[in-house]
Amino acid sequence: MSLTAPILHLIVGLILGMIIPRFPLLFFTRFWNLERGLPSHPDPVTVDVPLIQRLLVMRRIHRMGWVLAIIPFGLGILILRLSPEPFAYGLVAGVAWFALSRVVPLDIQSEFGIIPMSLIQKINNLRQPDPPCCDRPMLQWEVRSIRCKHCRKMHLNAPRPDLGRIRSDGRLRGAFRVLLTDGRSPFSIDEEE
Repeated sequence: MSLTAPILHLIVGLILGMIIPRFPLLFFTRFWNLERGLPSHPDPVTVDVPLIQRLLVMRRIHRMGWVLAIIPFGLGILILRLSPEPFAYGLVAGVAWFALSRVVPLDIQSEFGIIPMSLIQKINNLRQPDPPCCDRPMLQWEVRSIRCKHCRKMHLNAPRPDLGRIRSDGRLRGAFRVLLTDGRSPFSIDEEE
């Protein structure tokens, strides 16, 4: 008896279990035009109302994944109740991987979720820095932190997550990269500030 077909079914189920909950993150942000108000990728984003709105939209899109995770998980459990199919094991394992990647923080100081509400609140409070860092403050969210464009003072040490902009490496490659990182930044918070 060959193991090729069951292993292939397991892998297909695993991939579907990982992609279906991330479908809103991959589809809505990559193939719909959500580019209004933000510069193109990978340019820094000005800390302003369009950025706050985009963060709230991305937070909602990340939460939509939990609703979509019910479909492959329920289907996998239903199939497993009838017979032990490798495809169903793959579906359940893919959804479990999605759940673990969303629940477990990358470091002990970080909060729950990829874009926590406290981060959005901190960024919103930075729209009017008090006291100003220079005579013409213009805060921008770069790849690794929020800095003033003119004096280069760091205001918030937080790497920028995926904001749903069409990536400079194209839609499909960008979607694959977002699938691998789950919308998180590949950079961690630097210790020095």
